[in-house]
Amino acid sequence: MQELSSPIPTPESLLRCIIVDDEPIARRGMTLLASRHPALELAAVLPGASEAINWLAENESDLIFLDIEMPGMKGVDLAAHLPRHTMVVFTTAYSEYAVLSYDLDAIDYLLKPIDTVRFDRAVQKALRHAAALRPPTLSPTETITLRANRRFVNIPTDSILFAEGVKDYVRLHSDSGRIISRITIKALLEMLPPGRFARIHKSYVINLDRVTEFDASSVILRSRGDKPRDSELPVGAAFRANLLTLLAGKG
Repeated sequence: MQELSSPIPTPESLLRCIIVDDEPIARRGMTLLASRHPALELAAVLPGASEAINWLAENESDLIFLDIEMPGMKGVDLAAHLPRHTMVVFTTAYSEYAVLSYDLDAIDYLLKPIDTVRFDRAVQKALRHAAALRPPTLSPTETITLRANRRFVNIPTDSILFAEGVKDYVRLHSDSGRIISRITIKALLEMLPPGRFARIHKSYVINLDRVTEFDASSVILRSRGDKPRDSELPVGAAFRANLLTLLAGKG
């Protein structure tokens, strides 16, 4: 079976998924589970990694149910080359791959044979992860949700001091401490309330309400709590004019 090869717009709550498995019986079982799940749109069922690569070259998928042990390219090798936004749930008969799946930031790891309850739990994890990355409409008292240490963490936006981008990760500094999440600084900024947060450097986003001092080259931010701390951050030339305009408007 191979279904629809052209991208189809779906509601935000619906995940477009594909199944990649070299075993016909496993494909049939996964197809039954996925096609009956109300949160999934099954777009393709493919017998191997090379077929998946060809399909993904012309199509997009939110979620891939990916077998690990396949002839030719293994599932773990394919997963390492997928776009960051593509979620992976590994499916395998071999429990020894569990640690490796976490190293690859897989959403979940399903051990065959897969039952409905366990499958649904994996889908719910994928839905929460997708919701965390989707820019929400926020008020000053609301929160954002980030994945850190294999868990989802709710962070009040008004507690955030600043965020530092490091390659594909962000170190988020808040009044309660620091967390590290696999998300880009650009994607994080899109999740935060506009007008209250701004990018001041290719590596930094700040909470404008926490600025105590600033000039054309740096800003000083102050945390809240029993032991307030000051953080001085550089201002990039490309962001200087916009930052000074925003801060002047707060004066």
